[in-house]
Amino acid sequence: MVDRIRENSRAAALLADVFDFDIARLDPVEPVRLASGGELRAVAGDASGGTFFVCDDGPVLYAGSEGTAGIVAADLDATIRLVVGVPTWQDVVADAPDTDAMRASFEASYAELRADEPRIDQLGAEVISELDLDQVSVEELLASLSRCLTELSPGYVLLNENGDEYDPL
Repeated sequence: MVDRIRENSRAAALLADVFDFDIARLDPVEPVRLASGGELRAVAGDASGGTFFVCDDGPVLYAGSEGTAGIVAADLDATIRLVVGVPTWQDVVADAPDTDAMRASFEASYAELRADEPRIDQLGAEVISELDLDQVSVEELLASLSRCLTELSPGYVLLNENGDEYDPL
């Protein structure tokens, strides 16, 4: 997926500029590692200093600049669908596992985003098309995010260079 994004300048620009998933931002705020000793590969960053990492067996872990971390998607394709389909995903994580509360948080934050960027739906559809991904409903994306945060994240504890654990997202 990272190669497809690199090869598609339009998708890369939209992901970075509109959806805050920038494959050129690969430096985390601090050195980190998985408590399990598994592989951790930075694949993108966001404007707040957070980093998306692919873990050795595929799940994508997001580490925020304020010391929070968690699995946000089962793989990189699902991560792209999430950041495009639920671009305000960070506003809903605190409501997991309650998908109804996640949906309510999403609707409120997405309304604000849409006011700032009225073409957000069109731009999201363009990224999905450019990268040849299947369209997934917001409900499916929120349910998947909830499962990742509550079921997968406990198996992927992120540590800083001092061995301190990141807090759950």
